Amino acid sequence: MTRENEGKDFLSLDAGFPDRVLKTSFYLSVITIVACLSYMTMMVTVSFAIGCCISLVLYKMLWWTVQYAVRNKRSEIKGFFLKASLLKYGIVGVMLLSACLFLEVQVEALALGLGMVLIVLVMKIGSRILVNFMNTSIKVSSQEIGDVSAKISKKGV
Repeated sequence: MTRENEGKDFLSLDAGFPDRVLKTSFYLSVITIVACLSYMTMMVTVSFAIGCCISLVLYKMLWWTVQYAVRNKRSEIKGFFLKASLLKYGIVGVMLLSACLFLEVQVEALALGLGMVLIVLVMKIGSRILVNFMNTSIKVSSQEIGDVSAKISKKGV
């Protein structure tokens, strides 16, 4: 692999990446909510759960909007993005307003829940960059270790 190709492949993401981010965010949210039930008050747990729910809904709507835009013509995309954005922020505004009016929301827990998908996204991209960096920077030759042949591929993991 040449130096030019290394920079291009350093952060190559596959088509299933957004769905894996959504799954990981959902599972991490559920695990964290269960942990909050054990160690925090009920309002902190509810605030965190509301934040996680809003975060997951926003991410799913964003991913659906991008998929729709990729499938359709350019002339339809601008109007669709405007409508989808207004709908998305309207739904989020109603959810946040109703949560703040009818519940005693803990702002810190709500903010942490809202950032759950972003946290997972940063961790997944950071780990991908680290793995690709380690694959390109560490050069190991194939050698025989005991009776087992250690064959290292050039592509990496």
